[in-house]
Amino acid sequence: MWTTEGGLWKRGIGRVAGVDEVGRGPLAGPVVAAAVILPGSADAGHR
Repeated sequence: MWTTEGGLWKRGIGRVAGVDEVGRGPLAGPVVAAAVILPGSADAGHR
């Protein structure tokens, strides 16, 4: 994923949202989705 983000940053796209969803399936029950954009200085603990 860092490769994808790095390519976008090089093209001048500064904000990239991480998206996740959880649920039983598109037709089988409730689904919850979330997206977040953190500042570039945020340390997520990745090395």
